[in-house]
Amino acid sequence: MISGVIMWRITAGARPGQFLWRRVTRVAPLYWLITLAVGAVALLWPAFLANIHFGIGHLLLSLAFIPHFDPTGLPFPLLPPGWTLDYEAIFYLTFAAALFAPRRRQAAIVCAALFAFIAAGILLDDPVYILGGNPILLEFAAGIALARLSEAEALPGRAAGGALIIAGLAALAIPAMLGAFSELGRPFIWGIPAAMIVGGALAIENHGGPPRLPALEKLGDASYALYLIHLPTQALVAHLLGVTNDLLFISAALAASIAAGLFCHAVIEKPLIRLARAAPAAVGGMPAQRPARP
Repeated sequence: MISGVIMWRITAGARPGQFLWRRVTRVAPLYWLITLAVGAVALLWPAFLANIHFGIGHLLLSLAFIPHFDPTGLPFPLLPPGWTLDYEAIFYLTFAAALFAPRRRQAAIVCAALFAFIAAGILLDDPVYILGGNPILLEFAAGIALARLSEAEALPGRAAGGALIIAGLAALAIPAMLGAFSELGRPFIWGIPAAMIVGGALAIENHGGPPRLPALEKLGDASYALYLIHLPTQALVAHLLGVTNDLLFISAALAASIAAGLFCHAVIEKPLIRLARAAPAAVGGMPAQRPARP
């Protein structure tokens, strides 16, 4: 949902090649580095992450953001949380193609293409459905719709935005407490509450924004690094402390993951982005630009 909002906002006037280059240099370097590191650990210490199974083909397809089945038959890349990046790759390619059209038609083109992917996944069933052509793609379209509503100042006021966020959080919590889940219904069980939360946040943003909280802003800047590093970090905590004490494990894993994400963002991710974007400039290609937020 958030990706749909951001992609709409950053693509006004963008060229397809420029857009894809900035997406690749933003997303790929850290993902490649952590995937390679996790792959090395899987080879040297298989018990560290028991759900990761190394294979050369599996590694290469993961690095290329190509949806595939892992050696055990599950639809996950070598770094399992990266499964969402495979969907992002589909979305980015679709958006890049739409950038050839006039701005007024781009949203319709992207959304129509996403619906076509979903229809193909449902009609053709597995493995197309499992590997990308399923209704989760609706969430990108919803993000674009929210961005356009925000752009048109058609979202509700500040108080209503806050109410939407609270209602969205409750709508996420209730199915979780009831154990309700349906893979086909995922965009409705989780997508609608997510749209309420993101829409509420955009409504508040349109009316002055929330109070500035620098600590949370730093955490937001590090969100992509945290997303990639949290699995191996939690595994390390599990091996050091065990998982029998829920309160101890969850507290330690949360704190360690946040610390690792902040460190990774500042020390590894930002220099990698600068290096990747400086390379074309050094050989007279696309000019380097300031690293964007995720």
